[in-house]
Amino acid sequence: MKGLFSIVLIAFVLSGCSISRVFSGPEPVAVEKVTVGQNRNSIISVLGIPKTSETKNDLKTDMHEFVDGFSGGSKVRAIVYIAGDFFTLGIAELVFWPIELAAGQGTAGRAIVTYGMDDVAKYVLLTKADGSPWVLARAEEEKPAQQAQKATNKVNPETGAIIQ
Repeated sequence: MKGLFSIVLIAFVLSGCSISRVFSGPEPVAVEKVTVGQNRNSIISVLGIPKTSETKNDLKTDMHEFVDGFSGGSKVRAIVYIAGDFFTLGIAELVFWPIELAAGQGTAGRAIVTYGMDDVAKYVLLTKADGSPWVLARAEEEKPAQQAQKATNKVNPETGAIIQ
């Protein structure tokens, strides 16, 4: 009986933690806007103030750290958490809270951007915090490349040129 009481007490204390983490999580970062050719102010407006900045040989290099969160639509998972808490009297928090800690708080990333003297990005490197490449989601499917016209392999008798 004491064991059941302890579980209920822990679940009651943790109740709502996963729900609050859903709504306090980071917002998405528009990393697709961080491209070569953008000016420094535009990039700072997306990634925030750089963690470090150094100037060497007329080039300025900024290093940004950020957390790419989830859109508002993904916060619908809070409904599942609320229902679970309601129907299990908070015991579901023993499952939901660790899940939210592990998977619900976005992806940590790092951006290294090098600017010329005109504060226009010359080089951009986006990675996850562990150093693996940052993969941008494609807004539209890749269009197939247009096929080059095939040569007819006929030779113009007057000029000797290949007719295409």
